[in-house]
Formats: sequence, structure tokens, C-alpha cells
Amino acid sequence: MPAPSRAATPAARSGRLPRGPALAAFLPPTGPLPPEPADRVWSADDRLWSWGAWYDGELTVAECARARLLAAGQCLATPRRMREDLERSVRDGRWERLTRWPGAYLLLVAEDSGHITAYTDPAGQFPLHYAHRGGRTVVSTRAAAVADLARTGVAADTVALAAHIVCPSVPELVEGRTAFAGVRRLGPGQALRVAPDGTVTRWTYTRPGPVDGARFDEAALRLRTALTEAVALRARGRGRVTSDLSGGMDSTSLALLAAAQTPAGLDAFVYHHPDASAGDLDHALRYAGASPGVRLHVTRGDGTSLPYRRMETRGAPDQPDPATATVMRQRLRLAHIARAGGRSHLTGEGGDALLATPPAALGDLAASAGPRRLLRDAHALGRLRRVSPGGVALRALRLAHTPMDRALRELAARMENPLARPVRWPDAIGWWPPPGPEAAWLTTRARRELAGLARERAEAERRHPTGLTPGTRAVLAELHNSAVVHGQLVELGREFRVWPQAPFLDGRVVRACLSLPVLDKSDPFTVKPLLGAALAGLVADPVLRRRTKGDYAAEDYLGVRRSAADLRARLARTPLADLGIVEPSRVIASLDQAAAGLAAPFPALNRLLGVDVWLRTRDGDEETS
Repeated sequence: MPAPSRAATPAARSGRLPRGPALAAFLPPTGPLPPEPADRVWSADDRLWSWGAWYDGELTVAECARARLLAAGQCLATPRRMREDLERSVRDGRWERLTRWPGAYLLLVAEDSGHITAYTDPAGQFPLHYAHRGGRTVVSTRAAAVADLARTGVAADTVALAAHIVCPSVPELVEGRTAFAGVRRLGPGQALRVAPDGTVTRWTYTRPGPVDGARFDEAALRLRTALTEAVALRARGRGRVTSDLSGGMDSTSLALLAAAQTPAGLDAFVYHHPDASAGDLDHALRYAGASPGVRLHVTRGDGTSLPYRRMETRGAPDQPDPATATVMRQRLRLAHIARAGGRSHLTGEGGDALLATPPAALGDLAASAGPRRLLRDAHALGRLRRVSPGGVALRALRLAHTPMDRALRELAARMENPLARPVRWPDAIGWWPPPGPEAAWLTTRARRELAGLARERAEAERRHPTGLTPGTRAVLAELHNSAVVHGQLVELGREFRVWPQAPFLDGRVVRACLSLPVLDKSDPFTVKPLLGAALAGLVADPVLRRRTKGDYAAEDYLGVRRSAADLRARLARTPLADLGIVEPSRVIASLDQAAAGLAAPFPALNRLLGVDVWLRTRDGDEETS
């Protein structure tokens, strides 16, 4: 992007500069602006500002008469196409065509009329945050920047934090809220239009889903085209491309596609801890050995890279990051990639969300397929999961006859009376997996607040149903979670100047995968049949037939045993208790179970620790780059 312009009136700036890199827009633009070194994105426009160290190519701009745009993220369109499409949109008002370019990005359009319109990507990898205060609207790529620049304060939204810990698969509970009280978040596929006077209008401009009359072979072809293009454009773009190659279907497929686009060969990476194997290394070595264009590097973990070590090195994330628990493993991997010269690094994030079949899809099956297929799939899944096939079928039938509003009321009851046992696979045959024993970590007040919120959402859903099936809704929720996870990895990669990129989260790939109903791409006898059909002939058959996934549970147990004393001390004085969100003794009891090798809700523990670190570091969230 062209060098931004310095403000002509430095005296108009005040306050401190929130942590970057970040974009921030102000409407109306009168009033305090970000202090230096923030720069205007467009030389003659005081509304949009940028600061901090961005990746090369992360910000792209285009301008024409009466409008200008900025794409933040991975916009893979050519400058000529961006300019021509912008000119067409100025003439006919169809701004949404600008969201259909290859890649994944947040789009900001500024019109000479004084309006600014923002569009998030369909997966929600690049969100936008905003607040309206004192007649002025502030929007930013960072929630902390909005809280600071809009002067909303830095108080935590305790209900949103509680929901994040125990109900991450039910984003409807706190839709649009962030960890900062008073700061809102624009969700996946949503748009925000801010008028010159600061008035805000928000809507959903796209919700990728099944296309009428879509056929499996056509969807496979669209996915093949979108995914190969996503990899090829990156491999031919700026800098050197590297890739994960875990031996799993998603990352290995991307690595092999990238190797075919890289004449000099591709450096690929697999992580392995010799004391707690995830089961990936043998597969990765075999697949890489059969691919002459791939040079496989093994990142070997040790005692310093175990989960729960030195979590404070995560720094101050903009929002709580569950991967804080494994930050040393992430840092080890990123440092290895950086030493090998990697700049743009491909990951398989998003593949499971889009292409695996969630248990909730059994509700779709029971509602629309005949009893023969329901019994067939229930029998196959029961044998695979070692549970009663009859029980699987009965749960599917119950789900098919449970509207979402009733499920929300059942969630409210579950919050008030938490499960005493760990959640099992059959429990996930619902609109969402129910919260497990971790719900009992919350204080009575926090559980009542979440229950009350669930009942409010149930009434709203009863009045205005979303129209989604359980399977489609589960895929969209998992896709959004996956996009958030990847976005947090991107932020961590900045320190190493390694830019993680997830082609599965590109808009065209997302639309291709979701163009089929969930049932049409599910098969209990085949792993990810749509991906297998799409990449047949491009990726070796053994890769597309692997049925297992890497399992990091052994490393989690080893890490929690070695860090148990430090974790107990941390939890005993967690600021989550000061805010009235959790009862530390209950969390410590679950920690002790994990340290003893018993079943424990590790994902919930990791989310809680991510919030704990966020609360401890957010007061120091200032610009350091």
C-alpha cells in the first residue's frame, strides 16, 4: 500500500496510542485523533488511521472518483481489478461485489458522501470492533483501541467472559459482545455503515449456505478450483511460502498443492514431542518422503514447550486467547519456521470446521432422510465411537424435534444444574455440546446471569427463528471459532515476522464448502468426502484416506502434571474470582483431577487460563511496536 500521510494538524491529536498494528476510523472526524506515529490511510481523508507494524501486503488500497477502499488481511485480487470493481460499485451501488475477490479480508469503503461501510469476511477471521459514545463512533480492528479511543473504559464484560469459558459453541448467547464492556464486535459476513454524524447501521450481508439444486460433483469442482487458486496465488505472491505438514488431511493437502507451485521445493513443518507423541510424525514422514518437492522439518518439543509453561510470554492479546496455554509450543514452531526463512506460512485451520461432519448433523439426517439411512449411519457411528447405535438414533430423532428456542431453555436449566460428569460424544448430538463440569466453576451469580441470557435468546429465537438446521448452525459456529483461533495465531506470528495463512478460511473456499447441505457431504464410512473428491488426482490417495487425527492429550497431561503447583498458585489468586466469575477452589479440584491423569475438561481450562492472562496483562496494553 502507498505510504500513509501524516496529519497536517498534529495539535488535533491527544491521548496514548493503543497497541498495534491497528486501523481506526472516527465519525464524525472532529475531535481527538490518534497521536503519532498514527498515519492517515488516505492522504486527503481524516477518517481512517493506521499504526503499527503490518505484514508486507496486509493492507491494500484502491481509489477512484467519489470513493476509496482498504482491504485488511489477505486480499489476493490484482490492483487493476480492485480499482475497476470499485469504479463499477460507485456507479451502481453494489458494494458487496468487492467482498468476492480471492483471499480473506476486512473491507472498508469510504465515500465522498461521508459514509464509511465495513464488510467482514464470511468466516470472521478479520473482525471489526466499534462503540458509539458522545455522538461519535469509533471503529477499529482492535477492541482495546476502541475502548481507549472511544473512552468507554477498560472494564471487562463479565458475562461475555463467563460465556467464553463454558459456552464457546453457543455464540448466540453474547452475539456481538467483546471482552470489553461497551465495545461491540462485527461478526462473520456482517456489514456496518457509519453515517457522517456517527449513526450506525449493522446487518448480515452474507451467510454462506446450501445452494438450491447444488450437486456433489459441482461443489467438489468449485472447491478444487477455489483451493488450488488460494494456494497458487500465495505461492506466487510476495516472499517465500512454507507450510505445515502434520500428516493430517488438511495441512498435508495444502503442502502438496503448494509444493506443486514451488519449483525450488517447499519447506514443510511437523511438530513432535518425543515424550508425548500426538501420532502425526510417522504419517508426515511417509507422505513427505513420497513427495520429491517437499523438504520436511521436524520441530521437536521438550520440557520448555509443554502446555502451561511461561504463559505470560503470550503478551497482551486483544481478546482472551485459549492458545495461551500452549504458547511455548507455538513460539517454538514459529521460531523454527522463521529460521528456515518462512514468511507466508500455510496452515490447515478451518478444514475440520468446513469439511468434517458435526454430530449435530444427525438431527438434519433424522429430519430429512429416511429411517434406513438414519439406522445405517447410527449403526456405523455407534460402532466407531463404541456407543449404542440405538442411543445415537434416538438422540438424533429427539434433536430433529427440538427447535432452537427449546434448546436454549434447556441450556439455561443446565447452567443452573451443571453436569457432574464429563461431556461424551453422544452429548454433542444437539444444537451444541452442553457445558460439562466446568459450568460448576462459575459462581452462582455468573451461572444465573448466563441462564437468564439463554432464556432471553430463546424468546428472541421463538419470535424470529434463524431458519438454520442444527448441522448448518454447528458448522457456522465451528467455522467462526476456527477463524478466531487462526486470527490469534496471526497476531502471535508478528513477533517472528511469520505470517500464518489459512486457505480454507478464504471466502471462495468457504462458499464452495458450504454450498452443499451438510448431509450431502457426510458419510460415516469416509473422512471428508468432499475434500477427497475435490483433490483426487492432485493429492496422493493415502493422504485423502487417513482416518485418524493427531491427539495432543498426552502432552496436555504431561504439561499439567509438571506445572500443577504453579497453576494452583495462579488459580488461587485469579482476577476471575475478584470479578465474581469463578470459584477458584472448584477449578483447582478439576486441575488436580487432570494432574492425577483423570478425565478433565482441558479445552475449558485453557479458555479460563486465556482469560486469566488477558485480565492480568490488559492494563499494560499500550503500543510497543
